[in-house]
Amino acid sequence: MISREPRQLVYLVYGGKPEYHREAKYSILSALYHARGECPRILLYTDEPAQFSGWPVDLIALDSATLACWTGPAAYLHRRKAAAIRDALAYADQSIFIDTDTFFLASPVKLFERLADSPWLVDEIEGIWKEYKGDVMYDVLAPYLAEHHGVDQQMLLINSGVLGFQGEASHLMDETLTLIDVLHPMVPKIHVIEQFAMGIAARHLGRPAQAHGVVMHYFSGKNYWRHMIAVFFQRYGDAFSVQAVQAVREVPTCKPRPAWWQRLDYRVRSLFLPAKTRSLAKLAYYAAVMRADPYAEACGCGYAEELRRKAVAKGEALSNQPWSKVLSSRHKQRLAELLQIPEGTL
Repeated sequence: MISREPRQLVYLVYGGKPEYHREAKYSILSALYHARGECPRILLYTDEPAQFSGWPVDLIALDSATLACWTGPAAYLHRRKAAAIRDALAYADQSIFIDTDTFFLASPVKLFERLADSPWLVDEIEGIWKEYKGDVMYDVLAPYLAEHHGVDQQMLLINSGVLGFQGEASHLMDETLTLIDVLHPMVPKIHVIEQFAMGIAARHLGRPAQAHGVVMHYFSGKNYWRHMIAVFFQRYGDAFSVQAVQAVREVPTCKPRPAWWQRLDYRVRSLFLPAKTRSLAKLAYYAAVMRADPYAEACGCGYAEELRRKAVAKGEALSNQPWSKVLSSRHKQRLAELLQIPEGTL
């Protein structure tokens, strides 16, 4: 039986992928580390509760029927987030939802302090509705939203990686779920409809507080942070421990870069490259030289992955790439290892 608490952090983890479990666990560890014994209750919704056995969280197990129901009539996976938030409101006076691809930079108590001075709290404000004229989402949805919901051009667009409300919010989440079910079929390829709908439902509350400086939301750099978090759990194991909480301080809070002299070396090597080639050359060089510590090396794997996605076809020789001119033979060897390219195709 889940008790009712004054405050809680809420997480949702489903899908069975190890990287999702590691993200959530690292986020929780960072909250505990910065809270210094004053962390609010952590409520975690998951379809694999055994993964969090022994962790200092209250668990709500999700079965397949519940997950299917939470996707709604249009089978939109991200609707489950809004459904979990709606459910969690029953278990605390104040709830703040935290995406798993986050970690804390300061005590989670600070989020509740910010919420006390504002009607609601978000990860960040991303813009104003009128700024998106010309985008598919705007062109399709703006006429409908103006006519049926009175949405004007000044509506704030928010990122819901962190989300909390000061007062009773059940009706807002009900409205969000209804909006999702209407809007998602209109723009089925737009994956952020969940947070867009939340912004519509809460637009009358006024300007929200933001989580800057308290939570790092690395949604745009997942491949880098997932590599570093994987290294963390290789070092400390997946089980909860006080040692793992304290070890949070050893993980970089900004994406690592090469040393200053290596960055200078890259600038010299890339002086005569065409401008359109330099971004790829930078990825290649950074991937090859980042060896200072396990986390820097893990980040180097992220640079290599981004390079592979953008520029390196399977089986293609590195020497045929125009950006490879910035690499020494040693750099090419290291990059080939990261990209798993046979030695004969360097």
